Amino acid sequence: MEETYHLWLAAIPHPIPEVEARLYWNCKDDPTPALDEGLRRASYLYIGSYGDEHEPENLHAGRGHCPASRLHSWLFYIGTIDRYQAPYLEDELMAQLVELHRPRSSDLPARAIELPQLESFLREHLGLCLLTEEPGSETFA
Repeated sequence: MEETYHLWLAAIPHPIPEVEARLYWNCKDDPTPALDEGLRRASYLYIGSYGDEHEPENLHAGRGHCPASRLHSWLFYIGTIDRYQAPYLEDELMAQLVELHRPRSSDLPARAIELPQLESFLREHLGLCLLTEEPGSETFA
């Protein structure tokens, strides 16, 4: 059965220690007190949903993606390359995320927020750290 992922952006008010970012990106269950506190204090924006069909083998091919899967893939990439981190939201990253969210002719259908909503959230949270989240429904009831 195909999995559906619901992607949220979490704007975290403080940097996350590298050891905790490593645990986060590698889906480990070890304690992450700074990350947990950051996620409790974070502002969230629902980006959209996507399924397994939106995950092409070559993430850079651009075929089969959708806005939410592109944003997740990019944040995962920059959160794990060079060092593990919650990427810092500055103007360049904001521009990259806005461009990745734009629909493409090769996209498969998927639910996504409108681009102005994303731009507004990112502008409002410049200077914070970003992580992708797929929280349980109890978090956002």
